[in-house]
Amino acid sequence: MIFVLTYDIHFEEAGDKNAQRRLAKLYRYLCDYGFHRQRSLFEFDVEMGSMQKILLGVKKIINKETDSVAVYPLCEKCLKRVVVQGVGEKIEIKDFEIV
Repeated sequence: MIFVLTYDIHFEEAGDKNAQRRLAKLYRYLCDYGFHRQRSLFEFDVEMGSMQKILLGVKKIINKETDSVAVYPLCEKCLKRVVVQGVGEKIEIKDFEIV
């Protein structure tokens, strides 16, 4: 299944070192599992159980009182209606066979 994850890390002030660390740590963590599409947006092609595990890791990184993370699951029907304009590519579910 395809998931879109967006996040916003709250900065108390410009140069907030704690927020910068959370932002960098979250980015590196998400890069291990998904495709970085824009500044605060990742796409994942994983099963629901894997997404739940990823979110457990996210929960350990963010400040739950000030930061936000939203996950949007996309079904195959919804995926077919995705429109990409400008530079970018449409994520596709591809069948594969393990040999």
